[in-house]
Amino acid sequence: MMDNGYFASLKLLYKNIWKYKDKTNIVGKTPDYTIQERVQRDKRFTRIGLGVYALTDYLDKLPAIIAPKNEVEKINRKHAEMQGMLLEIGNFKKEVEDTYTNDKKWIFQNKTLGSLATLDAVPFFTYEKILKESVSFADVIWFNERGFPYKIFEVEHSTDFRDALIKFMELQDFIIEFYCVSSEDRRIKFEREKGKTAFKPIGNRLKFLTYEQVENDYQSILKKTYI
Repeated sequence: MMDNGYFASLKLLYKNIWKYKDKTNIVGKTPDYTIQERVQRDKRFTRIGLGVYALTDYLDKLPAIIAPKNEVEKINRKHAEMQGMLLEIGNFKKEVEDTYTNDKKWIFQNKTLGSLATLDAVPFFTYEKILKESVSFADVIWFNERGFPYKIFEVEHSTDFRDALIKFMELQDFIIEFYCVSSEDRRIKFEREKGKTAFKPIGNRLKFLTYEQVENDYQSILKKTYI
């Protein structure tokens, strides 16, 4: 946690614990559960999100939440909120091995997005050009246990969705679900873009998520679990 900005998701702790512990000296067969139990019961740790814990003595060092000063900052705040929720939801799901975001410095509930994601960079699962010019700029990616992306999310507050769909098209040969996240009043615009011939190869994999759906999913999981 000290190396990750004074907090970390459980999934990140599970992945990185062996950088600090000698695995050969561990007797227990369920180290993940041991970590989970420790952060839940030990007062040195405080839950600050969905499966996210911080060092209690360093809560004052977490990024401060500053009220947006203008419309652009309000849009960016909403964008970061959606990304943060999607990262935390992804980290919570067992079928998600890793999470990634391009917007590492943005803040969600006192937490930088880069410190919520389990990956700093996109793995080399395809051609370098596609990774550098498209995939690495994705808002949020969920990777499966084989290291391949299987869900990609783009938060589209006011754009025409075209750039997101073009980005998705670069990965049409992979088994991936593509999500555009926006407000309900923009669904028709999304459907219009989705229906264009240029995007037909991925048409049945293009999905629309509203802000409300993401928020409801996040709050629902948060209320049902103690982690």
